[in-house]
Amino acid sequence: MKNKIALLGGAKRRRQMEDVLSGCLKAYDIPFEIHHVPNSQKFMHEVLFNNDFRLIMESSKKTITYMLKIYTNFDQQYSRYAAGTLKYPLTRAEFIKNMLEAFKLSGTCPYGVYAAKNGKMSRLIPHEDIQFIHKEKNKSVIHMHSKEEIKEVTTQAKVLKKLDASYFFKCHQGYVVNFFNIEEISDDYKFLLLKSGDIIPMSKLGFKQLVKAISLSIAGVDAFDY
Repeated sequence: MKNKIALLGGAKRRRQMEDVLSGCLKAYDIPFEIHHVPNSQKFMHEVLFNNDFRLIMESSKKTITYMLKIYTNFDQQYSRYAAGTLKYPLTRAEFIKNMLEAFKLSGTCPYGVYAAKNGKMSRLIPHEDIQFIHKEKNKSVIHMHSKEEIKEVTTQAKVLKKLDASYFFKCHQGYVVNFFNIEEISDDYKFLLLKSGDIIPMSKLGFKQLVKAISLSIAGVDAFDY
């Protein structure tokens, strides 16, 4: 599956945005398809009401306006979008940073629950209540917004299979994070600050998974299956 991107503006501006986007997405093995839109008439006819586009970017003067599809609801009846502005010319660092900001401003996880088992009992936990999960010997410890910790005798691999892979990613050995609960990323991309105040380590592979999640997360699509 390719992510369709529409670029609107003058030819020079479209080429500049394409160069940055192509470099960033190729670096993380993210499939994409860029469509150049030279005028508003073509935009109205081919892009505006076309739900297939994942990202729309328009540049004029010193800014770039973007609209990013966060996800499509499970019943396919509606989609949620985030919009914002970037400085022109576009830079790779600002693109990554603002895509994360778009998710932070979009709200919480759209839906989904995790069935945590403790002995013979099961407990359904909404995805939005999970901050992160870390490995503790033979257990997986679920850290909740409420500061409650729920422990399961299971591996992280099994936990990940039951979570929505479009929103949860393994950021480091032993740590799984819900990216809707990320507050900041350290300047060296080695740590995550969560809304809870917890600081979580992040590896190079973990950062790659985060960028994929931010760029590709659409309900019903496995963002990491590329």
